[in-house]
Order: sequence, then C-alpha cells, then structure tokens
Amino acid sequence: MTNYLSTRTKNFTMAEFRAIPRNSDGDIIDLFDAYPFITGMQRLLLTGDDWSRMDEYDEEVRCMMEEFY
Repeated sequence: MTNYLSTRTKNFTMAEFRAIPRNSDGDIIDLFDAYPFITGMQRLLLTGDDWSRMDEYDEEVRCMMEEFY
C-alpha cells in the first residue's frame, strides 16, 4: 500500500476506501499512509481505534504547522 500511496494526489473514492487493507478488528493497517487521502465522510466510517489515531495525526499536523509560523 505504501508504494501506491507515495505517488497518490487525490482522496480515496468510497470503493478505494472500502478496499484499504484492515486487520481482524476492522482497523486500517497502514492508517498513517492513508491518512491524507481519507475524506471527512469516510472518517465517520472509521472504527473507534482508527478515529483516535486520526485525531492524533491531526494534532501532529497542527503542531508541525505551528513550527512554521
């Protein structure tokens, strides 16, 4: 998945979002790599663990952005 995402420029379609590899609990395996391409609507479909990890990534991005201001 990482090789494919390294050249991606657009958000996931719903079909692509559903096809993302997941573990037995339904969590996205490579969420960090998929993070930039998940839409707001798709976020609503994430498991609780993935939802929390997305929030953590959002916070990391906010912190990195503050370093540039």
